[in-house]
Amino acid sequence: MPLSLQIIAGLLFLYLLAAAAVYVFQRRLMYNPYTHVNTPHRDKSPKMDKVSIETPDGLTLASYYAAPKTGKDGRLMPTILYLHGNTGEAGDAAHKLIPIVNAGYGALLLEYRGFGENAGKPTEKGLITDAAAALDFINRQQDGKARVIYYGMSMGTGVANGLAAIRPPAGLVLECGFTSMTDAAQYHYKIFPIKYLIKDTFDSKERIKSLTAPVLFLHGERDRTVPVEQGREMYETAPVADKTLKLYPDGGHINLYDFGASDDVVDWMNRHYS
Repeated sequence: MPLSLQIIAGLLFLYLLAAAAVYVFQRRLMYNPYTHVNTPHRDKSPKMDKVSIETPDGLTLASYYAAPKTGKDGRLMPTILYLHGNTGEAGDAAHKLIPIVNAGYGALLLEYRGFGENAGKPTEKGLITDAAAALDFINRQQDGKARVIYYGMSMGTGVANGLAAIRPPAGLVLECGFTSMTDAAQYHYKIFPIKYLIKDTFDSKERIKSLTAPVLFLHGERDRTVPVEQGREMYETAPVADKTLKLYPDGGHINLYDFGASDDVVDWMNRHYS
């Protein structure tokens, strides 16, 4: 075999080997429970109780909950179900809930299976199951009177949209959300045919088409993890009239709260639910 063909054959073999590795180890690449999300606010948190959430497939998820206060209308204020991203543990995002809890809203900071101290292995189906179990927990705590807003961040937007497609929310907040995990992965692994390799697609663009609740999109224009174009596309796809897109010119993927996102979320909630 000519040397040139040997080189091509060798490169093709290495490419196929790399593609096979992406396929086999993709969930290790997608879910990173042992690496913390380091921000200047990571050690800050609101007052929340540690709770146990039972899933239908037999897992116990250690999570955190703050009950809502009673609003001016005599009803319980809405509760945020916070669904964090693919890296770190729930506590890394607790600081985001401080202004929400301080404003009287409830919050449940869900820790997924396989993250934190929780048993199990994360998958798309498993995380949506966890979110549904958290929603059931909130409803039990509030005697079926809960109004729940799903708040997803990054991968958590895929979980939030997955839950919203089967259990409609009172509202939806999507921070740094993708159109699908397929699209987000393809953005980073351009040389591989991701749509033929990926197992957990988190097809948010398709799922959001059934949304009927108000939705707030937050995205940094300097986001290098999920490009802002995907956030804009999700905004355009959402079928509801009551939708808001808030862009942060200097914002990246994990620092939107340094640019006033906390105030924007609370203001949006106050306009819709207080």
